[in-house]
Amino acid sequence: MTTLETLDEIGARIRSQYTLLFLKTFEEARWEEELANLLLEMDRGLVTWTVTQGPQPAPVEDSGPPFDPLRFLDQIESYPPDHVFLLKDFHPFLTEPRVIRRLRDLALTLERQRQTLVFLGPVATVPLDLRKEAFEIDLPLPGLEDLQRELDDILAERRRRQPAAPAVPPEVAERLAKAVMGLTAREARKALQLALRGREQVDDEVFRDLVAEKRHLVQGSDLLEFYDLDEGVRDVGGLEVLKDWLAKRSEAFTERAREQGIPLPKGLLLLGVQGCGKSLTARATARLLGFPLVRLDVANLLSSDRGTSERNLRDVLRLMETIAPAVLWLDEIEKGFAGLGNEEDPAQDATMARLFGSFLTWMETRRQAVFVVATANSVANLPPEMLRRGRFDELFFVDLPNYHERREILAIHLSKRGWKPDKYQLNQLADRTEGYSGAELEQIVVSAMIEAFGQGRLLADEDLERARDQTVPLSVTMEERVFQLREWAASRCRRATLDSRVSQMIEDERREAELNAVLEPDDRPLEPWEDLAEHGQLNAGIVEFLRRRETVTLAQLEETFTRWCPGPAEVGLALRSDPNAVLWTGLTPPLAETLAGLISNRRVFLHPAPAESYQAAQRQVKLPLAAELPAEKLPRPMWLPAVLRLIPAEGASSSRFARVSRIKLQQK
Repeated sequence: MTTLETLDEIGARIRSQYTLLFLKTFEEARWEEELANLLLEMDRGLVTWTVTQGPQPAPVEDSGPPFDPLRFLDQIESYPPDHVFLLKDFHPFLTEPRVIRRLRDLALTLERQRQTLVFLGPVATVPLDLRKEAFEIDLPLPGLEDLQRELDDILAERRRRQPAAPAVPPEVAERLAKAVMGLTAREARKALQLALRGREQVDDEVFRDLVAEKRHLVQGSDLLEFYDLDEGVRDVGGLEVLKDWLAKRSEAFTERAREQGIPLPKGLLLLGVQGCGKSLTARATARLLGFPLVRLDVANLLSSDRGTSERNLRDVLRLMETIAPAVLWLDEIEKGFAGLGNEEDPAQDATMARLFGSFLTWMETRRQAVFVVATANSVANLPPEMLRRGRFDELFFVDLPNYHERREILAIHLSKRGWKPDKYQLNQLADRTEGYSGAELEQIVVSAMIEAFGQGRLLADEDLERARDQTVPLSVTMEERVFQLREWAASRCRRATLDSRVSQMIEDERREAELNAVLEPDDRPLEPWEDLAEHGQLNAGIVEFLRRRETVTLAQLEETFTRWCPGPAEVGLALRSDPNAVLWTGLTPPLAETLAGLISNRRVFLHPAPAESYQAAQRQVKLPLAAELPAEKLPRPMWLPAVLRLIPAEGASSSRFARVSRIKLQQK
């Protein structure tokens, strides 16, 4: 139920002379405000009571203790008719026999005076003696409209503080509000403020941070596992058909789709060879949708106690609907429901059959935005009911990667570890890895890196080739099972990879041109730090550069490393302890981010230095000079000269040089 629907129900029961209403919620302030507005529309008076403040407003004649619950119940008859009494956190007193007896005595009086007692709190357990007099309502968490109002307030405040910040488009604002559904209004406001703080653009990282705030919702459950959204669609090599399908389904979760009668997508089943990216795709799907990812191991639901397994499933599904929109990930589902048809243990088979039936019913009848992603490596143990259309929107078969996908996967794993893919002959390596899965390609990269590092040199093509030669793919060791799986899926599943002969021909022509290209040799041998930076290892390159020079100015680093960190020279670095202490300006964002990370992680250290250290620099910072860092913060932006070394600075001010932050330069 939405907030408005719940208020309508509360109003109807008050008008129908319900005398005792128990409202369960953690959002006391929000619902007190909503109830006050409702009663104002109904022309009803409102009296609130807490054990710390007593009744507000208090009776005209009151000489007794205002915080005594029995005393307050005795005073209710002195209030005029058509009043509602809001009792906050009254549940501890509902164990006292005298309080319960007094409430039962009040029942007829309250009905005659058209008065209602409303108990508001996180606990709404109705005592057995009052079951026939009371009604219990679970108040819902804020809906999309409520959260959009919270977001509007935050964005308005953001515009006041940052007039130059770009406006947030309506479709992005809707995604932001949906990302915090399942939280209370206060939790959502704090999560949005934290995620948007210091960011000019609403990018993918904002949604990742918002979804991470929902982790505590499943912390009390031993049956569900929450995953941070670390992988995105760009981390998945190939599978273009599946990616396009997911992108279209993400649009179906918008309110615009609801207005046009588009039903909520239900989910997909990924069937394929082991190690071909099914689990990675499940994680990337959650990030694409901007939903929290929760993994369910079906085997964890089982219990030896009668009825406990079924209750576990009900609790899990209820929790998923609470935190919706969300992605429910069922990994290796054929193993989870492996108990079906188990003749050796009929009791286990009966329990699993009930769980399976309940889960299928929920999949077909749920109304909340819970997108189910199931993965399977085999079809032998999959029940036919699971494969029927209507349970899932689509069944995809994830095959071993083709040449183009293998090259993309190798490039992704090299890039993730800081190596530039264009420095390696990935075309040849992709040619020689026919039949290798994505997981095996990743292992080739990892093994080659470890081997090269152990020998004290940079990663080379020979290392990758040696690791490939030592890896026996699963398609060879389990050739029969892979063949059977491909045969079964050929006419039953949709392929996740685009199969286009035209694109294949174009790619082959480009591939041949790349293989035949003649590279001009570089006569000058690269220094070790240059070699590292050239291969994408920028952090290691800067550290090696410092190791060979002992002391380096920020101007030297800018002149030396900007070519590996291209971009507009629009940011600078300043001390976090004093943002007016500007260290250097005119840096590209990637270089500034790299330097800030090295300093914060204590890989390199800032040292105060005289301005003469920068005499050889091509330019100077156009700010007044601060010869030293004063004890108090600087009154205005000033240039504080500093150098970088591999040893920490000494003195009282060393901690103030320990962290830096990027600053945005004003454009003139």
